[in-house]
Amino acid sequence: MMDNANPVRGGCPWLALLVLPMLLQACTTVSETRNALRTAEVCCDDFAAMSFATIPSINPSDIPVGIELNDRSPVYPFSTGKSYFSAYALGPGQPGSDLLLMFMPDRFNTLNSGTFCPVVTYLNSQYEPIASGDLTIRWVSADKSRTGYWTAAQTVPAAASYLIVHTSDEMLSRQLSIDAVTENQTIMVGYAVATIPVTRSAGYRCLPVGKVNIILLG
Repeated sequence: MMDNANPVRGGCPWLALLVLPMLLQACTTVSETRNALRTAEVCCDDFAAMSFATIPSINPSDIPVGIELNDRSPVYPFSTGKSYFSAYALGPGQPGSDLLLMFMPDRFNTLNSGTFCPVVTYLNSQYEPIASGDLTIRWVSADKSRTGYWTAAQTVPAAASYLIVHTSDEMLSRQLSIDAVTENQTIMVGYAVATIPVTRSAGYRCLPVGKVNIILLG
């Protein structure tokens, strides 16, 4: 696993994209979303038959690639489990760079909440999977200029020619948790009055659908 304590270097105006609403249909439940994936037809017999888009550049000031996976996305039976996916061909200079992923909680309704939990599979020029380290996911707290979001970073293998963003059965068994400061609360401490920040813990189930932004950092 990589240490992603500070994966973003320099200015990051594209983080403004993360404040956009990332909502799924309110009438959809977590169970219905997962059942739709189980019954979905796979798109391809192998990786080579996939359709690969391109990632524009490795300039961190550029707008990142926004990925939305839903029940209209292609499906593939990965070795880690059946999943919707989005596939990309890497250009010159992109292998060996840092891949940054950013994603936010998605709200179904008051009883169901979750987030897309990404996995990245890399392929070489012969469309063969390349082993890579696990993503280390961390929460970036909200401030005055942005809402909170999860981030994960990973170095793209030098031998990679393609990358695929999807999820896995292991991820779908997980729940991502955050502690968010919600308000200041005044309490009595002996005979004195003190104001302390009160936090609440929020848990989000990993979903096979949702949105994630990716960017390559040179």
